[in-house]
Amino acid sequence: MKKLLPSLLVAALLSAAPAAPAAPASSIPEPDAPVLMIGDSMMRLLGVAMERQFKKSGISPAYAFSSLGSGLVRPAVFDWNAKVDELLGTQHPKTVFVSLGTNDRQALEGLDSGAIRYGAPEWEPEYARRIAGLMDQLHEGGVTRVVWLLLPDMKDEATQEHAKLVNRIVTAAAQEESRRDFVTLFDLGPVLSRHPGQFSQYVMSKDGAALTVRDPDGVHLTNDGAKLCARAVLKTFWNK
Repeated sequence: MKKLLPSLLVAALLSAAPAAPAAPASSIPEPDAPVLMIGDSMMRLLGVAMERQFKKSGISPAYAFSSLGSGLVRPAVFDWNAKVDELLGTQHPKTVFVSLGTNDRQALEGLDSGAIRYGAPEWEPEYARRIAGLMDQLHEGGVTRVVWLLLPDMKDEATQEHAKLVNRIVTAAAQEESRRDFVTLFDLGPVLSRHPGQFSQYVMSKDGAALTVRDPDGVHLTNDGAKLCARAVLKTFWNK
């Protein structure tokens, strides 16, 4: 069975923040192995928060790279495959956390046959090929554990539907037999919501105060949201 991590328990009002579940033993990263966090704008604050949490917990080295507005649909604008090769060569990570897809609600480019408009029947299989290709590229580059962060719930209906589509494609790619041993999915949604499957601007902190976890744009994380997710990752994969 695919190592899709169980959903995190979301705190009820006036209760503690969500506690992360224990990770399967096979998904726990190797001790003292380099960790890399990569992604689009969703990884910007999260990567910083993860770096800080890892450093405080003695997990080192850890390095985050994010590219705002990037994705897998327009390689001429930002080539993630080339950047991954570069990062693998300089950072030599064994575990890589990935967050991509937020900006990919647009036409797929970089094809000899021309662009594929978003929503066309050919869009999903080509996007799935790119997702799967990046997973395989990381593994072939020496990464033993790819942790793909599923997109959290979004405020806008169209953006929410896109997030669900991306998550479905990512999940299907990860569940392929050739990837089951090295790809783990981690759902950020329950960490950032008071109600499963619904967007939440805030959750309740341990002291019962409202903790704003999402940016006013209804998409990105706040600093507090990033810290909450970073702690959940640390608890889940390192039990710290």
